[in-house]
Amino acid sequence: MKKTFIFIFILMCIYVPLNAQSITSVILPQYIQGNTGTNSNRIPFAYRARLTGLNPNATYRFFNQVVISTDAPTSNGAGNCIFVSQTGDFVRTTSTSLSTAGGYGTFTTDETGVYEGWFVTEPTSNATRFIPGKYIFMRINLNNGAGGTSVVTRLTTADSVRVVKLGALSSDSTGTGLQCSSNGKPKDFVFLYDNVEGTGRPISGSFIENDGTANTTANNYSAFYANNVNAINGAFGVVLPNILPNGIRRIEQKSLANDSLIAFATDEDGIWPSGASTINPSGGTTAIILTSSDVNAFTSVNDKDIIMQEYNLAQNYPNPFNPTTTISFSLPKAGLVKLSIYNILGKEISVPVNEYLGVGMHSIQFNASNLSSGVYFYRLTVGSFSDTRRMLIIK
Repeated sequence: MKKTFIFIFILMCIYVPLNAQSITSVILPQYIQGNTGTNSNRIPFAYRARLTGLNPNATYRFFNQVVISTDAPTSNGAGNCIFVSQTGDFVRTTSTSLSTAGGYGTFTTDETGVYEGWFVTEPTSNATRFIPGKYIFMRINLNNGAGGTSVVTRLTTADSVRVVKLGALSSDSTGTGLQCSSNGKPKDFVFLYDNVEGTGRPISGSFIENDGTANTTANNYSAFYANNVNAINGAFGVVLPNILPNGIRRIEQKSLANDSLIAFATDEDGIWPSGASTINPSGGTTAIILTSSDVNAFTSVNDKDIIMQEYNLAQNYPNPFNPTTTISFSLPKAGLVKLSIYNILGKEISVPVNEYLGVGMHSIQFNASNLSSGVYFYRLTVGSFSDTRRMLIIK
């Protein structure tokens, strides 16, 4: 009898964790915009999470909000939602509810009771959560997975996110907006890193416009976002912390359908080719502006919905390198393309590309195994267009 009891107890200890409901942060940026009092500088915050231990093949209603460490386990939290759709426009709501259409999103688990997807939070003027300097946690509120209209399950991330307010001061509770125009596909997602490898948690993240929601000043969005990002295909806007010694060195485009990497753009020192510096910004509501030339590799070579508008030569990656690196460029029209490598004296030492190429993004791998350490230059020439960039070999 004693052995039977011990065996049942062991089975229970094994069984419960395997079926416990949980949330795992897949991509969770470190910073989110916030304010005290009226929040009229809103910027959307996007993240990706995996939910496990749910009912298999079940359709859940949900809304995602944020909580702080002192919130009760039964608190839903605060914040507006922008529900991500795979087939149509995203849906923004300021009134979350599991019983009212438009007040909740839905997802369906797989046969093992797992769901992984994108979630977007819009910061509000909530008096206890979106306060600069605070750390908040993402909470996803779920129904029973069977049509219920009440919150049954609340799943909260273990990792926290720092709240920063748009302002010019250099402090750990202030931030600056960043806007960018790109060739990125609308409704994909972007994440910004302070290293060229894209390791660790991103600094910030959002979606690529146009997503179909009204992110306007009337809806309390920051003016830079409302006027220069909202409803503009390929544009995106995020918040950066003002204490950012490395600046932004990598921007990734992630697929709406999953978290696969579509494209990326890098900068080795955080000061982008247009001259825009992302190092310890202090603009507050005056956003840093990255141009399409800054992120010219920022599009999928297989995406036939995107039309190149201009010639672009990307910064090679990695840089510095040994012995190989990738050089990418985009062509708005077909033509004879020449890509040349020059030494520090201006002597042409290699011609990796000298051929007729079609419209779109092109990438080549350059092998410098026969070259010594030092500074080199590569030049793209197509018709009357010419652009040159610097690269560094370290052996």
